[in-house]
Amino acid sequence: MKKEGKYGKILLLLFLIYFKKGKKKKKVYDVLLVIFIIAAIIVGTLIVIKYGKNRINENEIAASLEELNQKFANLSGGNQEETIDQYYKDYHIEGIIEIPKIEIKYPILETTNDDSMKISITKFFGPNVNDIGNFTMAGHNNRDGTMFGKTKRLEIGDIIKMTDLKNHTVDYEIFKIYSTDPNDVSIVESVKEGTREITLITCTNGHRNRLITKAREIIK
Repeated sequence: MKKEGKYGKILLLLFLIYFKKGKKKKKVYDVLLVIFIIAAIIVGTLIVIKYGKNRINENEIAASLEELNQKFANLSGGNQEETIDQYYKDYHIEGIIEIPKIEIKYPILETTNDDSMKISITKFFGPNVNDIGNFTMAGHNNRDGTMFGKTKRLEIGDIIKMTDLKNHTVDYEIFKIYSTDPNDVSIVESVKEGTREITLITCTNGHRNRLITKAREIIK
């Protein structure tokens, strides 16, 4: 998905070279032009397919969240300690993350791997949702704004809501945003011991770095 800009620049450069060359050389550039046009069409088609799959998944995510909310509403006798058991595409759901400012809401899947990250936000490290410690999540930086594609718009002081499987929601306030090396394991450590913290991880700078967003529970 990040290649469409590169192909556009190459195509533009090819056009400029084409119109500067003489007729004899234009035949070679005609062939190259056709090749790049075909390549651009293929890349464009793949992008459309990718975005289409994302939209289908977003609709399925919304349906899963609606089902989960219905289960919350039906908790027997209003028991605040009863835990809901819910899955999304064979992955156990650990909780829900919601970020009002960028209008995203996702179930948090139990494990981080290539397959789970294609469909939702995933647990990367830490305790259970809303337990003491640093609950760390990973999500793709999708160009269409899905998953963690819009987290770059977040600022210090913005709010992230975390709901556990007992339907307890805790508000967290962002206190730190930075970029780091993919091998930086310190991101999973608590900044302040004995507190509830969350960490969001996504790719940035062409997958060469990780954008880290840290938030801490708002004590009311």
